[in-house]
Amino acid sequence: MVLITSFALLAGHLLTPNHARAHEAMGPVQVGTSFSVRRAAQLGMDWKDAYHEVLDMHFKVVRLGVYWEDVDAQGYDELDWLMNESARAGQPVVLTVGMKSLGWPEFYIPPAYLPRTPNGGDVSRDPVVGEAVLPFVQETVQRYSAYPNLVAWQVENEPFNPAGPNRWWIGKDLLLREIEMVRTIDESHHPLIVNVFGHFNMQLDAASSRSGATVASLLGFDSDSAEKDALSALRAGDVLGSDVYTRIGYSFLGHNGVAEADLNWDDRVAEWRKAALAQQKKAWVTEAQAEPWEADPSTFTTPRSFSPPDLERTFHDLKLAGQTTVLLWGAEYWIWRLHNGDPTWWEAARSILRAEAKAPAVS
Repeated sequence: MVLITSFALLAGHLLTPNHARAHEAMGPVQVGTSFSVRRAAQLGMDWKDAYHEVLDMHFKVVRLGVYWEDVDAQGYDELDWLMNESARAGQPVVLTVGMKSLGWPEFYIPPAYLPRTPNGGDVSRDPVVGEAVLPFVQETVQRYSAYPNLVAWQVENEPFNPAGPNRWWIGKDLLLREIEMVRTIDESHHPLIVNVFGHFNMQLDAASSRSGATVASLLGFDSDSAEKDALSALRAGDVLGSDVYTRIGYSFLGHNGVAEADLNWDDRVAEWRKAALAQQKKAWVTEAQAEPWEADPSTFTTPRSFSPPDLERTFHDLKLAGQTTVLLWGAEYWIWRLHNGDPTWWEAARSILRAEAKAPAVS
């Protein structure tokens, strides 16, 4: 996820024209999710119990975050447990690797390697962190590449989108070195994923671009540069990932509101899927919003930004847009709400899984 400016959310929605959708239904869809030990623990849950509940839902693929800062401090015990439990359950898994991982604050760099990069800068220009991350990538790939249920590596998380409190991003040269490290070490030759934060509106796209809210970016001239760079970093058989959010809470001048994505958000994701397929590459939705994104944490239990019907609607639109692999973002939230007397989120996800049960396994 990227750091968002309230004005970008509000203004972009006001400036966008309507469009008419014209998609053909596709399916069934390979439905997956992501899981983070950190996110589960932050919600006060036993993360092992929470992951067993995820495994019991029988997703076609689960993406697991690998957190460099945590591995540096504690070792691989937590990830070993997750991978072993996944293997026992026959659960296909994607592992992220690199300095960026799933969830805020986006970058998980050990204190010894924290860069002196200015706000909005390219962290790969810092020689310390750039060289330190490569041994971490090497060690992680060596440790897990032989697992039979591993189906892909995701290298970094939204590397080309500025994110986190410092709005840092990762330069293409370092990403290519990380990718080459994975390819060299992984004797099983798993496909690689590079993902991007997908189109929301003109102003947010500009704010989340590496050039910032310049005149050119505000006019949309470089709003898709992250997708272009991600595709160019991949080979045939690799995966372009799109992270899609449709309703985001914002605060502006003391007012909390909810911005909605442009009406062509699903068309834009479909266009990049076609571009990937034309290059013999694949396209997944690596994050489809399936939990609230609130302006104020106080409304997290009574969300205003997103609801279970919104979850189902977003998935439905992605399916109509031709997406064949969609990872729903929010499993920890659904389980937390279920434990606190609200089964509606969990039931919405289960309903989608039942409807798409005939989809082939991700392999």
